[in-house]
Amino acid sequence: MHIERLDFENSPYLGVFGVATDKVLLVREGLQEKKLNVLREVLKVPIIETSIMKSRIVGIFAAGNSNAIVVPYYIWDTELERINAALREYGIDIRIEPFLSKLTALGNLILANDKAALVSAKFTREEAKQLEDILGVEVERGIIAEFHAVGSVGVVTNKGGLVHPETTEEELEWLRDLFKVDIYLGTANQGVPFVGSCMLANSFGVVVGHLTTGPEIVKIEEALGFLGVR
Repeated sequence: MHIERLDFENSPYLGVFGVATDKVLLVREGLQEKKLNVLREVLKVPIIETSIMKSRIVGIFAAGNSNAIVVPYYIWDTELERINAALREYGIDIRIEPFLSKLTALGNLILANDKAALVSAKFTREEAKQLEDILGVEVERGIIAEFHAVGSVGVVTNKGGLVHPETTEEELEWLRDLFKVDIYLGTANQGVPFVGSCMLANSFGVVVGHLTTGPEIVKIEEALGFLGVR
């Protein structure tokens, strides 16, 4: 199965608690094994349970792609060591890069796949260039639907993307050209426009908040390239 509904301790905001790439899923500690198994089955990547700065909102603080995951510079050494040890154990070639910035909610402010990244215009040009070097892709600064939190209002993989329903047609064309995938408008969790906060997705599957409706799931499947896939 390539799409499933799930909750994390009754929260439908899965994207707040993890970051998924085509190589690994970083997710908050303390989830039931049954839920971890759903994540493994759908996303088809190894899972590393962690905290960041002693917080479970891993998806707020971390963002990345198959090349690297950026985390706040203030991540605890023990957390960074544990993540890197797990990556070595799984044989996963991906960098975990502490990033020095006054902006620490990196997951909210960065939208990335393996082709490009869009970062909030709140980042300086110098920071955007640093992120370009770390993530190994073209990086542009900007907003989506008048929101700086581009990682909250969008989700993008190497197969497709979904963004806030108030995204303009001009912005959609720009995003499609940047990320090199089709991108659609949509919501999750019964009309929530902050789709990045509502799901964990990669090229293999997507796990959405348990409140997501049937029509929303159809749109998510279409946007992320899974419609008709079994």
